[in-house]
Amino acid sequence: MHSRNARSTQVKRPRHASRPSLHRLLVALIAVPLALSPVFLDAAAGSPNDSPPGQPPMFGRMFPDLPQYDAPSDAALTALTCGQTPASTQCTSQTQVLPAGSPMGPLFDQNVSATLTPLPATAGDDNSVVGDPSKDVPSFFTYFGQFIDHDLTLDKLPLPTTFVDPNTIPNSRDPRFNLDSVYGGGPEVNPELYEADQLHFKVNGRDLPRSCVLADPSTASTNEPCPAIINEGRNDENQVIAQIHVAFLRAHNALIDQGYNFQHARELLRWQYQWIVVHEFLPEVLDAGVYADVFRSDGSIHTKYYDPQQAFKGVMPVEFAVAAYRFGHSLVRKAYIMTVNGPKLQVFNNSIQDLHGGRQIATDHQIFWPNFLPVDGQAPTGQPLTGQVAANISRKIDTLLSSGLFGLPIPGAEPEGSVILAKRNLQRAAKYGLPSGQAVAARLQLDDPSIHVYTNAEIAAPAAIPRLSALTTDASYKATGATVPEAPLWLYILAESKLVEGGLKLGPVGSRIVAEVMGGLLAGDVRSYYRRSWTPDGGVFRAQDLLGEAGVLPPN
Repeated sequence: MHSRNARSTQVKRPRHASRPSLHRLLVALIAVPLALSPVFLDAAAGSPNDSPPGQPPMFGRMFPDLPQYDAPSDAALTALTCGQTPASTQCTSQTQVLPAGSPMGPLFDQNVSATLTPLPATAGDDNSVVGDPSKDVPSFFTYFGQFIDHDLTLDKLPLPTTFVDPNTIPNSRDPRFNLDSVYGGGPEVNPELYEADQLHFKVNGRDLPRSCVLADPSTASTNEPCPAIINEGRNDENQVIAQIHVAFLRAHNALIDQGYNFQHARELLRWQYQWIVVHEFLPEVLDAGVYADVFRSDGSIHTKYYDPQQAFKGVMPVEFAVAAYRFGHSLVRKAYIMTVNGPKLQVFNNSIQDLHGGRQIATDHQIFWPNFLPVDGQAPTGQPLTGQVAANISRKIDTLLSSGLFGLPIPGAEPEGSVILAKRNLQRAAKYGLPSGQAVAARLQLDDPSIHVYTNAEIAAPAAIPRLSALTTDASYKATGATVPEAPLWLYILAESKLVEGGLKLGPVGSRIVAEVMGGLLAGDVRSYYRRSWTPDGGVFRAQDLLGEAGVLPPN
């Protein structure tokens, strides 16, 4: 039995594969004219077509016929994300107030040992997979995932207080994995990003280019503000994603130095980036069966629910952008080891020694990348007695968020609203008319009976996630006209991951949305590596190869 919103669409790529030699890259690029402005595939003609003047890509819906989940009440969201009665300034204020005293609510990870160095012998803080630490997700992919999000979506609307139709919301990023977050409009449109030769990016060694006079070298961090000169300001909001952005700048410059012209270097770096997304990042976080169903071994991408016409036009579903892809917030650790044998540094705690951005990255915060992912030729950095693949591993995907995400340093960046990330997620989802988690799961179940639709009672059961008992006791979780309570899609996806996958990967609902949107966007872009049938030398290009290309890995 098939749901009327389901479709099976495949876009096959040619079976041959080109090598990344300069000659073959030129052949691939000549076949498709390049442009600095966004270019989309016309769904009817099947050829590149400039988007209408002044009309940017838009957000939209993946499941437009599912009803809006208009619950729970704002008071319920406050209780869920803050836990203070009455609500304190920690729930509502733009002033950064760090969580202290009583627990902040059932989504708050009470990880009191997260900053201990070395870890206690039990190593419980690092959330490692007991018995098989090889299944741990290195923390590089937490922030690479954030980099992807900033490359695909930018919603400039303030946190809404009334309903907003997603189809009316412009997406200020080009959602085609084309690194416009890095390249902007190119040297002619964004000359501030480039050197005078209009070929190389400006870059400050291992730091982003910045708008103030920098100490050289600076060995100790300060709180002196120093904004970055980059096309995507969010990539300077913490010092991990900032250093991933640096790696892309340096990798492009390295390709220029190897003899590529600007257009060819940009296209090759885009393909390398896309290859990492599909062949390394997504397998780390997606259910293996869903991944294999979307990214077929015969060289095709299959989507059932993401309308290919939306993909061709670059329409970004809010079910992805405002719910499913925000699973990455659960991956964020409270603290990270940045340098060789260095201390754990918290992400956000309003101090000089945290990892907040908008300032020079001194050498005491400069990343030793083997701490964030395994690197060939480098000794493992995993904590003793854990068997971890790296010193920093991602939190499991569950219904807990680290304390730094309950006190975001956002004053001045957002005009109003809570500094608690979970509450902002849920408020935006409610006002954008997203369906409930159960509604999406039931839709997918029509095509795959193996998918279980979890009720709120099952989610909050004593043997499941009893911290979420409010899902069953608070009547406001019932949507208008509903007879049973349901859960917001983002929270449902996190709970499903915990219940189905033990937090190691996304469950079937989250995996399906993420896989189909990412796969659909690649299949709909005639310039993607997939459509151009590009394959790296030896069929392998990994995150560590990108870092090596950028020259930021330590010598072997």
